[in-house]
Amino acid sequence: MEKENDSGIISENEFLNLLSLVQEQNDEIATLKLLDFYEQDIIRLSKFMRMPKEEAIQGMKVELIELFKKKHLSQKND
Repeated sequence: MEKENDSGIISENEFLNLLSLVQEQNDEIATLKLLDFYEQDIIRLSKFMRMPKEEAIQGMKVELIELFKKKHLSQKND
């Protein structure tokens, strides 16, 4: 069941714009907004990891940042 006042909802267009800013300009604010978008999921998932909660959260954030910064090549190299 979704929360009534869920502030973690953004449009697909806004998400893609933030992702583009991270990938093309290494924008720190866009990175923080994307991490904030996933914050509740990260906290929830950290409960299932067999390590200290803070370490699990930081590990997931680092992996997400690395994933955000990867550019997906939609065309094959010639």
